[in-house]
Formats: sequence, structure tokens, C-alpha cells
Amino acid sequence: MAKTATLKAKDVLGKDFTIIDSMSNIKKINAGMKAIYKSIDDMDKKNKDATFADYNAVITEEVVKQVSNLLNLNKEDSEKLSTMSYSEMFDFYSKAVNDFTGMHTPSVRKMQDRIDRAQSATEEDPK
Repeated sequence: MAKTATLKAKDVLGKDFTIIDSMSNIKKINAGMKAIYKSIDDMDKKNKDATFADYNAVITEEVVKQVSNLLNLNKEDSEKLSTMSYSEMFDFYSKAVNDFTGMHTPSVRKMQDRIDRAQSATEEDPK
């Protein structure tokens, strides 16, 4: 049975979008994840003192682009995504990424959790 992900966008785009784990969607997700990680790497190279807000800005912008691409939206509808709930958009994209490919969409929250765990481990075993 096909795996699906649904973006409830009726209020913003006039309809909800359901996508399946087709090969074309998986290719788009793979390219999208590469673009997200490239944006993060570019941030690292440009700004040695990058903050979580800086990372959040590049991740957010790229996720919106990738949702637009995944849904085959035209320019006008792509611009409307900026008025939509980002958490709903991120949840949709993350579900598609995780369910269709097994990867996880990067987020500042996950970055912070990894830092907190690393710091806790260091405090427990200061070797």
C-alpha cells in the first residue's frame, strides 16, 4: 500500500494536497534534503558565529521551497505558502521525508537536543 502525506492547505490554496511515495516524489525529496543540508553548510561557511536563529532562517526558507516543489505549485501559489502555518508545512514535509525515505528533516529543535545531550554526557563523564 502506498504511503501518503497530506498538507491541509484548503484555507490558503483552495484545496488539500495528498502525495504518495512515488519515485518522482522520492527524487524530489532527495534533492530537497540535499538543498537543505547545502544551505546549512553554506551558513556554516559564511558565518562562523551562526546562531540558532540563523540556522532556523535557512531551514525554514528551504523547507518552504521544497514543499512548493513537491506539490508542483506555480509561482503565485508558492508565494501563498508564506501565509500558511509553518508548523503544519514542516510537519507535512517531515512526514513525507521520514515515511517515504527514512530520513529526518533537520530542525533547530533537533540541533539543540543534540547539543544538550552532548553537554549532559560531558558533564556526567568529564574525560
